Amino acid sequence: MDLTPLLPQVRDDGAQALSLLRDVRLVLCLGSRTQLALLMATPVRVLGAATTAGEGFAQVQRHQPALLITSDRLEGGCGVDLVVRVKRRFPRVRTLLVLSQEHRLPLVTTAFQNCCDAIVAESRLLHGSGLQALRALAEGSPYLDPALAVAFRGVQESLSAGLQERLSARERQVLAQVVQGRTNHEIARDLMVSVDTVKTHVRNVLLKLRVRGRIQAVVTGLRLGLIDWPDP
Repeated sequence: MDLTPLLPQVRDDGAQALSLLRDVRLVLCLGSRTQLALLMATPVRVLGAATTAGEGFAQVQRHQPALLITSDRLEGGCGVDLVVRVKRRFPRVRTLLVLSQEHRLPLVTTAFQNCCDAIVAESRLLHGSGLQALRALAEGSPYLDPALAVAFRGVQESLSAGLQERLSARERQVLAQVVQGRTNHEIARDLMVSVDTVKTHVRNVLLKLRVRGRIQAVVTGLRLGLIDWPDP
């Protein structure tokens, strides 16, 4: 994709973002070392930088910054889990989560329910979402990327309308394994349960989602954000 036409706007947004972050005590935890290097080279107050969730939490614990910026994909661990842990231990630390895959709605739900202050889609950073998130944070307001908000609202409306019964934690685990293409025997081995137990869980999933087969269950589960798309 040719992003050259966006250069003027991106430069202007970048200047405004730096202005908003100038006096903010900041910890970064990103899976991309390139992004980390670029942000660390800017004139902002980066107190700590890391590429894993464990190291990121250690930096937050050490510095107790005003803002943590993290990505969902890290070299070790998950940025959403980091946000949850930070918010439980240090609720005053504001958090900005950069989501690499917009269809990973369970991550959005988890972050949203655990008081993540701002969630943006990585694909929209060049289109002003990052700047809008920083402006909202500066005003003390939460921010959810409009693209994510539409998808998230659609999932919540579908569930609240009673179109699907709530899956249990174990049923979600089984469905996530089905997405990976695993057989009942493989699922039973991984979850350390009997094959008959797995069959029962699969049957319950089909009944609750009101579908006829495993493929339809996978499609419905992904569409509603009940499970994540499998990693490549």
